[in-house]
Amino acid sequence: MKQNGILLLAFASTFLFACGTGDEAPQDLEAPVIDHADGHEYIEPENGEVFSETADHTHVRFSVEDPSGIGQVRVNIHANFDGHTHARMNNDFVRLDVNDIYSPDASNPDLRFPAGSTRINIDGTGTDIYWTGSNSRISDPVIAGTYHFGIEATDIHGNQTGYADGSSYIATIQIRAPYAPAISISNLHDDELEGAAGSPLEVQGTVSKTDHTLSAPIAFLWIRLTEEHEDHGGGHDDHNHRIAEEYFYDKMWGSSAWLDEGNGPDLPHDEMIDLSKVLTGDDAIMVPSGEDHLDLIILAEDTNGNTTEMKYSVHVE
Repeated sequence: MKQNGILLLAFASTFLFACGTGDEAPQDLEAPVIDHADGHEYIEPENGEVFSETADHTHVRFSVEDPSGIGQVRVNIHANFDGHTHARMNNDFVRLDVNDIYSPDASNPDLRFPAGSTRINIDGTGTDIYWTGSNSRISDPVIAGTYHFGIEATDIHGNQTGYADGSSYIATIQIRAPYAPAISISNLHDDELEGAAGSPLEVQGTVSKTDHTLSAPIAFLWIRLTEEHEDHGGGHDDHNHRIAEEYFYDKMWGSSAWLDEGNGPDLPHDEMIDLSKVLTGDDAIMVPSGEDHLDLIILAEDTNGNTTEMKYSVHVE
């Protein structure tokens, strides 16, 4: 009996020691890390990327890493120009809306990765996102304008990246189309406008309906002058609200289907607007002093909801 007691005591001591000094890994509380794909310097599409009238898709290139294992990755594209006006748009056009879920059991093999993967590298044609052509995600012409592209990732423990702390990826991109409004400036010098502090900025050019069969009359014009390199695409709601105090010049004409406060005096014309005639008198753009370079931003919208935004550098003499 005494020997049995000694054995029981030894077993209990061993058990308690194992519980107190076990080598169980500490709980993982860190979200996955989203970065560029191997062999690339940045995630694609880049923030601020503009796709021309002839472009039909965007590459999707990125990597995700997590030492515990990646659970799933979500790639999302949604319109950034949809405000709260709930406008009735032409049914011939649709917004690009993408929600791709990458996971070990994804039905699409291009979105599938091995279970338990601690790193995935996305850099293939199968994940590219098309808005026109035979591989298009949509059946009707895309609404031209500004879109948000986002990447979110979750590990096997449920730790998820977020936009608030910058661990998720967010980019503002612009999709242009040949039927969207055309904006043209003719008095650029070395790709810049030139202005003198305290004087009106001379802007020669037009905003017009194109000759494309899907082109529609101009419904809205928004012109702003702001500090150079100011980021207009970082937030989720930046195109839905007008923040006049951020701009040296901020005026609207016509009525927008997307912007909450997108209203102004009647447009002088709905097919061809001469900017040199619009930006005169009380509507002239006065160049502020104390600045070296500024950005002139012109946004035009047609009656179908297609928008075009152009940014021009202004050199202040």
